[in-house]
Amino acid sequence: MLTRRTFMAAAAFAAAVSVSAPSAFADQAELEAFIQSLSQKAITELSSATSDKARAEKLLPILQQFFDMPKLAKHTLGLYWKRATPEEQSAYVDVFTQYMSAVYGKRFAEYSGQSLAIQKVRETGDVSTVFTIVKGAEGEPRVDWDVSTAGGNKMITDVRVEGLSLAETHRQEFSSVISSNGGKVSALIDILKKKVGSL
Repeated sequence: MLTRRTFMAAAAFAAAVSVSAPSAFADQAELEAFIQSLSQKAITELSSATSDKARAEKLLPILQQFFDMPKLAKHTLGLYWKRATPEEQSAYVDVFTQYMSAVYGKRFAEYSGQSLAIQKVRETGDVSTVFTIVKGAEGEPRVDWDVSTAGGNKMITDVRVEGLSLAETHRQEFSSVISSNGGKVSALIDILKKKVGSL
């Protein structure tokens, strides 16, 4: 179910350095530069990797630098976040971040020169959205980046591919896993650890 979406997200991570769009305002220019910096770093770092494990290792610090992984992790756990112990919450944030780097690092292997083109920027309070399309990919899918600017720091809080939220998709999947394992967050943590080890 995630195959096309994870590929498109990976293509967005890896988008060519020629990110472009007309920008009239300083804040918009800063947001565009933020996404451009992400794409430049992703393509530079991950293109040099020759295995799925190496790509995951390269992507991990990129996620930590550009994405609000604790917030994303909390969101994907949904109502189970409050039911988890502090120890489980900490362990989940860690394994979730590793899982994301493993999944999308592996998908990056399918990258074949697609480029990311910024279409517009919508600023709404502390969370702005950078609308982009993936040039060179079938159908030139739309990829929207939600960027939090709270506290003066820019961090991505969600990515939507063709309108589908990756954070929400993972939340639904993980909720199903926990529900199928007696409501135990520890069960999801163990499963993700195994998946990270096998990817």
